[in-house]
Amino acid sequence: MTRPASPLHALLLVLLLSATSLASAQDYIVEVVLFTQPGSGIVEGPGPELNWKSDAAELDSTTRSNVRPIDASRHRLANEARKLSAQGSRILFHKAWTQPAGTPVAVTKGDDLTGFDQYPVQGVVSLRRANTLEADVAFWVHHESGSMDSQPVSERLQQSRRLRPDEVHYLDHQSLGMLIIVSR
Repeated sequence: MTRPASPLHALLLVLLLSATSLASAQDYIVEVVLFTQPGSGIVEGPGPELNWKSDAAELDSTTRSNVRPIDASRHRLANEARKLSAQGSRILFHKAWTQPAGTPVAVTKGDDLTGFDQYPVQGVVSLRRANTLEADVAFWVHHESGSMDSQPVSERLQQSRRLRPDEVHYLDHQSLGMLIIVSR
């Protein structure tokens, strides 16, 4: 026979469930489209530091339950990505994921080019929540150079931006552009 839960057990269960819902209330859905600017050449920039993702949860390999990819069928920026392609931009990266504020997330696309953690596209997105929502993004695009023994040529888009939830924001760069939307 099972004993009925004591009022203390019931209260603890309610507090635990409330804490869980509060934690998930700080989780966001982030979607990023990184693209080339039509007609612009490569604008070389610094490559990533060796520890570029040291404090970040890696989207493709983390075991954190609050950092996980969102299926492409649920992407909200798919139409914008198609329009950019039709206007001559090349879509370099398009992904969405869940992410809590305060936890940077590292993303990559493609295989390691050098054996030293350099991918064709790699980036880190950090969200901060104070009075407003702010995002720090750093993305690198690496282009193989013509020589077998030289390092890839890197481009970097790095910006901090105050964001309004559920609005598409455009981050500009000389040769790259980014659309980002953050929602609950």
